[in-house]
Order: sequence, then structure tokens, then C-alpha cells
Amino acid sequence: MINLLRFRQGDPRRLVFYGLIAVGVAVLIGGFYNVQILQRDIYLDKSEQNSVKKETQVPARGLIYDRNGRLIADNRPSFSLYLVPAQTTPQTITTLSNLLELDEGQIKKNFKRARRFQAVKVARYVEPEVLTILQENKLNLPGLEWRVEPKRNYLFHRSFAHVLGTLGEIGEEELSENPEYEPGDLVGKKGVEQALDKDLRGVKGYQFVKVNAMGRKIEPIPGKSAPPNPGKDLYLAIDARLQLFADSLFQDRRGTLIAIDVRNGEIITLLSKPDYDLDLFAEAVNPQVWSELMADSLKPLFDRSTQGLYPPGSTYKMVAAFAALNEGIVTPQWSVYCPGYFRIGQRVVRCWSGGGHGEMSMISAIRNSCNVYFYQLGLKIGIEHWTKYSTLFQFGKKTGIELLTEKAGLVPSKSYYDRVFGPGGWTKGLLANVAIGQGELLVTPLQMAQFAMILANRGVFYKPHLCHKLVDKISGAETPLSYPAQKLNDIKPEVFETVLEGMRQVVAGGTGWRAAVWGISGGGKTGTAQNPHGTSHAWYIGFAPFENPEIAVAVLFENGGSGGGVSAPIAGEYLRKYFHYQGKFDYTQYRQHVQRQEQKQREQARLDSLRAAGAIAPGDSAVFPGED
Repeated sequence: MINLLRFRQGDPRRLVFYGLIAVGVAVLIGGFYNVQILQRDIYLDKSEQNSVKKETQVPARGLIYDRNGRLIADNRPSFSLYLVPAQTTPQTITTLSNLLELDEGQIKKNFKRARRFQAVKVARYVEPEVLTILQENKLNLPGLEWRVEPKRNYLFHRSFAHVLGTLGEIGEEELSENPEYEPGDLVGKKGVEQALDKDLRGVKGYQFVKVNAMGRKIEPIPGKSAPPNPGKDLYLAIDARLQLFADSLFQDRRGTLIAIDVRNGEIITLLSKPDYDLDLFAEAVNPQVWSELMADSLKPLFDRSTQGLYPPGSTYKMVAAFAALNEGIVTPQWSVYCPGYFRIGQRVVRCWSGGGHGEMSMISAIRNSCNVYFYQLGLKIGIEHWTKYSTLFQFGKKTGIELLTEKAGLVPSKSYYDRVFGPGGWTKGLLANVAIGQGELLVTPLQMAQFAMILANRGVFYKPHLCHKLVDKISGAETPLSYPAQKLNDIKPEVFETVLEGMRQVVAGGTGWRAAVWGISGGGKTGTAQNPHGTSHAWYIGFAPFENPEIAVAVLFENGGSGGGVSAPIAGEYLRKYFHYQGKFDYTQYRQHVQRQEQKQREQARLDSLRAAGAIAPGDSAVFPGED
């Protein structure tokens, strides 16, 4: 150590020493100035991070209503548990893992994606009894927090399952793609909950609170918090009354019923059976329940309306009719004699009517759904024209409905057959088969409902959609969810009139007479699609009223058998209920009409019996409509 007393005046060492002191003081002053003045905001922010905690507040998810304002899904309060990584001990993790049957490894993995003082959600929908135990042991569980958060509640547990869809915890891929999400967030996984998740979810809020050295909350900081912004309320185009009525018609059978307002494309009913209980997905799905649902041979999680691919059968014959008439290949008067069968090369194909239909023109062939007529018509059309008009009527492509799992179907073409069978390796029999809606052709029931809408409107159609409008809870502002009209401009008006007249006759005494609504005209088409895996599928598509259409329907029963005998009656029941709600159909008057008809049939049966016994002169016997 240098002895300062030994420094003589003017000693150079003394000057160096004081110079070093001066430099040191200057450096300290500069450092203090830099830290306290120049970088004040930076260090103040770091200081606040250690003494101020930011808590996320989850917004209430938007409510879901039907088109008439009937509540379908709302929210109920529930408790969620969080852990703060910087404060959590191994004992806390182990205790929660044992009490709630959580995976310790997953908890630690979630910690890696969060900041040290960012609370990480580890459990939701905690029972009050469990929460009480945790609260009693709070001092022994450092890092544990709990918050009240909304839980989805469904007023109809099954009928809307495939429309609403489910919620689930956000996955790894979704987290990386969306920075606004946090681990543990709930997002829509299926249905409109998925398609409109951004609108329904709302915007998170934040609360800033002071914490002590142990990380415990002391008090909120006024003026720095932002309340959560609740999600928008969604009004569906679905009519809950008709949705529930359609459900009652199906009972335990497999299939789907879709009804569309042809004036705007709004889907009034979309039912897929079987379905599942939405409450099973309101909380974390029990692994055993999930395994049972996945193993169920009836596939309740499978949405038959948009994911099911089926041959459409005779409901598709109108496409061949449009192709032949619009291209001038045949006239409406072109006729074919149906003996009940048709020979293609070495193969004999049968008409659904074993005794044959006799001489058939275009309109009568549609009315009676004559296979022999459309076999021969398909051969005259050719694959190129058939594919062209199938595509024109929107087959082979998605409709764009809000259900994101929708399938596009398959419209086979010449290139498709060449690829599958090799050039020249396929026969005319394939074309004859697809002309009656069989073979490789695959459609979704929703596409068939859209097809019925196009026919009802003579070529005008709208994008089928489930959602009617969104309503902001705070401002009350409404956002309508509508789409512009589209039109098929390549089809002559007289061609539409010919085909539609055939459809009118299908309902007015043809194969679809069971779909008729007393007092209201309509058009339709039945179909019985052969199924290599069992009994045929039963189809019906149609619309009403015929003159000023309001509604189009598509009904499919898997392995249902006859379209005219199974699906058409269900369509008729549904349409009667629809027009009843519109004030255009009276059930009392209808029942009186049915009683009069039954009385006439009994009288006719008695007369026939007398004729057979020779008691009265012979006359024309009663003729009952056929079915396809």
C-alpha cells in the first residue's frame, strides 16, 4: 500500500494516484447516469417484472342461438388450476399429479414454453371438493393458483352434435402458428366451433398485480389492467324446432337429413345420425369413453352429411337428362321401351320394376325412375358430356360450408377411367351404370341438397351455410353472414322446364308420392342406390312449393332399402312440419283429408271384391303408384 504521507509535493506518483481516483469517480458517475437516466425505462421494466405480475383473464365464449333466438349453447363457471414455474416446487407437481391424475412430464413440458412468472394452466373443470383440499394446503403448494373460467354448456346434448362440433385444448402445431394462443387454451376442434373460433373466442384480458419477494399477490395495480372482450354471439340458420323434429323421425336409424332455404342458401336443418353426447367433450374426454366412441361400428363421430360418400342412385338421373337435352342429343319426346331389363354386351341389367315400364319418354322416365331408359340415355350421352354436366352442377367439389371436414366426392371422367383401367380397358357398361347414379360416382348428401336447390331455382343457387349472423355483445353490432347468388348460365330454360315437370310428377303420383304435402305442390326424385356392403341406401331429394320454392331437402338412410318407401315418407313428414310452422299447412285439415282418402280406398276395395265375385260389372281396377 502506498503511504500517502510519504508523497512529497510535486511527486509525480501523487498526481497519478489522484488522476486514477478522478477517472474512477468519473466512470462511476457515468455508469450511474447511464443506468439511472439513459436506461431508466429498461431497468424499471425489469424491476417491475420482478415485483409486478401479469395475469391473463379468459373471456366468455360467445353464445350460440338458433335462427329464432332459441339458446343452444352457453357458458357456466368452472375452476381451473395454474402453476407459476418460478415458484413451483417438485412437491407441488407431485401432489397435483397424484390428486388429479396428471402427467408430471407434461406439466414440466408446458413449463418450457412459458416465462418464469407466467402462470401455466395444468387442469380445468376442477371439482369443488378437490379445490377445497388444495385451498386447505395452499401453504404447502407454492406456485399453485386457481381461477374461475367459463365452461361450455349445451342445452341440446345430441341433436346439434355435428353442427356445433367440439372444443379441445390447443395443440403444439396450433400454438406455433398462432402467437395469441397460450398453452392450455381451449379452441374449436370441429363444427362451427372450429370454423368461427376466432369470433366466438373473444379477446383475452390482463390484470397487473404487485407481488412480494415470495411471488404472492399483494394488490392489483390500478390503471394498467385490460378487461377481457367476450366473444361474439352466433345465430345459426338452423331452426331448433325442425332440427329436433328431424331427430325424432330418424330414431335409431343411420343417415342424414338436410334442408336448405333455396332463397339464400341457409341450412335450416342438418342432422347426421347416429350422433354423440356433446357433454362428453365439454371436459377432458375420458380415455375409455374416447376408445369406445372410436371403436363403435356405427361411427357416431362421423358426419354423414358432409363426410359420407355414397352413390346417389336414381336421384342423379336428372344430370343425364340435362346433358342429353341441353346438348341436343335427344328431345323430350325420345322414347325407349322398357321390358324390365337391358342387355349391354354379355351383361343383362335389370330395371327396378321387374315387369318393365313399357314405352317411356323423358318425363315419364323421370316420373317412374326407369333404369332401362337411363341406361340407354347414358350410352348416347358419352362420358365427356356426362362429366361436363356433373361438374356444372357442382359435383366433385366442396360446397364451402362451415364444416371444415367436408369431402369433395368423386366424379369419374374419361381420364379417370383411363388411369384406373388403362386406355381402352373400360367398357360402355361403366357409363350406363354412372348414368343411373351407380358405379364409381360418389357424392355427399350436402351436395345432393345443393343440387335440389339448384333445380328448385332453375339454375340459381347460394353457398350452403349454417351461420346466420354474429352479434357483438358490447356494441350490439350485427354482422350478417350471407353470400351472393350464383347462376348456371349454360342450360336452356326449356330444358329446366322439362326436367322439373318430371320431378313434379314424381311427387304427384310417381315414385315419390309419399313425400307430397297436401295442398302444396312440390318436385322431387327418389333413389335406391346399390351398396356392395349390404342393403341398398334409400335416397330422396326434392323441393316445395313447386311454383315459388322455399325449401329443398335431401334425405338419406344408410342401408334403408327403397327411396320411395323409406326416405320419401320422412321427407314428407319433415316438409309438413316446416310448412306448419310457416302457417301454410293445417294438421287437422290434413288428418280429415287422410281419413277421407282411407274411406275411399276401403270403398274401392269393397267394389273390387264385388267385381271379382261377379256381383257388379267389371271396371278399371285401382292403380297404385310405384316406388323406386
